[in-house]
Amino acid sequence: MSALLAIAYDTLLLLCRRRLFWLNVWLSVAVVLTVASMACGPDGWSLGFGLKSWPSSYLTKGSPWETTLYFGVIRRTAQWWIVGAAPLLALFSMASVVPKTLKSGQAALLFTKSRGRAEVLLGRFLGGLLFAAIPALICVSGLFLTLGWRLGVWESKLFLAVPFALLLFAALAAVTVLLGVLTKSASASLAVTLLFAVSVLALQDAASSSSAPDDEGEFKGLVHSASGGFLALQSFAWPLPRTQELMEGMDRLIGLRSPRLFRDLMRRWRIGKLRVGAAAADVLEANANTAAEPVTPLKLGEAIMVTAGFSGLTLVAAAMLLNRRDL
Repeated sequence: MSALLAIAYDTLLLLCRRRLFWLNVWLSVAVVLTVASMACGPDGWSLGFGLKSWPSSYLTKGSPWETTLYFGVIRRTAQWWIVGAAPLLALFSMASVVPKTLKSGQAALLFTKSRGRAEVLLGRFLGGLLFAAIPALICVSGLFLTLGWRLGVWESKLFLAVPFALLLFAALAAVTVLLGVLTKSASASLAVTLLFAVSVLALQDAASSSSAPDDEGEFKGLVHSASGGFLALQSFAWPLPRTQELMEGMDRLIGLRSPRLFRDLMRRWRIGKLRVGAAAADVLEANANTAAEPVTPLKLGEAIMVTAGFSGLTLVAAAMLLNRRDL
């Protein structure tokens, strides 16, 4: 256990010395400051801590639209940055860890000090998880303080975004570790992992609807029109990481429910005479109309177990492959 923790700590220090780590941290800080800089006053709202303000008759201090603004922005920040972009950015650093470990010099040094190759691999993986947790904690803590400062709402459930981010990152990191053992190339591991992530999202989107769409020329329509194609697609997507279900489940657990619909705010949003939110509102409304069935606690539990199981099995496969390799 001491060797495992030592390798995880060494991996964390190694990753934190890289520029991509500080880029991730400062981008997380920038995201928090952007959200915190929004403020509603008696006559309208402002951005940049009052540097630029716009008059509004409805988006004012104490109005239901103010709560809708903050809740909607923070919910999407949790989904798009904390669980989405930030883990992907951390993956760029994680991709080079295993290939460098398998170099002849480092491999001879590490594998003589530890109990086995699987322990080294697991230590690298755990260090990567700790590395990804730092920007997530910074961003969540900042959003928690922002929500309390602006609205007086101290919602501790926001911190649930951290384990969800780590769970999704673990699935991608496990794939990166496996590819690192297989190819010993950081660029190949990263490229294939990103392709895998995009493919999982596409498969889940295609398998999320139980009824065929109107446009049979779309990919979903082709799948549904094929005999047994939709069932085969669902079977193929079932053991893969449940990205969409985890994001929706996280959103429901955090529970930031605003008194108005966020897309209605976007539709009314104007800067001067420009309706900047009209297109965004159309996108949000389209997503709401095509959403899958609500994620129940049972369905969320299944998504967590499947994603965690995928990560574990992928690491086991990486360890077995590493044990058969000559270093």
